Amino acid sequence: MQEQEVQQNSQIIDRLLGEQQQTKSTEIDVLAEDNQVLITTSRVVSIRYRIYFIVLLLVLVIFVNNILLPAWDKFQATKTEVSNINLQISSFETKKLQSEADQKLIQKIEDQQSNIISCLNTQTNCSSIDPSLRTNFSFARSYIQLNNLTDPKMFVNEKILLANINEYLLRDPVSKIKNGLINKIAIGEPKQFFWNLFYVPLKLNITFDTKDALLSFIDNVEKRVLSDANYRVLYKIDKVNYDIANYATQQQVDIDMNAYYYTD
Repeated sequence: MQEQEVQQNSQIIDRLLGEQQQTKSTEIDVLAEDNQVLITTSRVVSIRYRIYFIVLLLVLVIFVNNILLPAWDKFQATKTEVSNINLQISSFETKKLQSEADQKLIQKIEDQQSNIISCLNTQTNCSSIDPSLRTNFSFARSYIQLNNLTDPKMFVNEKILLANINEYLLRDPVSKIKNGLINKIAIGEPKQFFWNLFYVPLKLNITFDTKDALLSFIDNVEKRVLSDANYRVLYKIDKVNYDIANYATQQQVDIDMNAYYYTD
């Protein structure tokens, strides 16, 4: 009887131990499976975040290249354009004031043209000229001398140039006697000086008997004004090839100068 009870107790203990061992094994398997699930989930989450990061980076690059940078360039261009407009407005105000001052000066020159010509040619009526013009005699003379030399058949009206040189520059302003003889004249191609202002280069070879005859020619070019407005020409002398050591003898002188004119 006792042996049977002992045997039954032993069987019960063995069964309990087996169940406990089986439970532990099951728990270990479950724990292993949970760890595996956690590792897999972690990897999936990590890959998902990487994909999100790459997509976000691509979106950021597209946004910068297609929206932000063009917008910045447009902003800079607009800023530059606004700056240029402001500069033009400021420059326009300055030019406007200068234009108004020039118009007033030109009007004074036209109103007192006869006195200016008398003062330049014969040093008379100088005191009757407006004081503001006395300091602008060079401009006043240039404005009076400037003429329209265009010709429908050629670039420049060479007849006016030749008549001006032969009948005005090469004559003494008082005696009207010829002070030189043209040996050669070459008229170059017209060139634009500024806007509608042009000039044509001239190369002259003139025989002068004396130094005074040459100086008379230069004075006619640089100081005096032709009374006939239709044949006035504005010149600027660039070079005079003259032997000053032999000023008392007849010489052939090479003269380079430009004739300025405007076009309508």
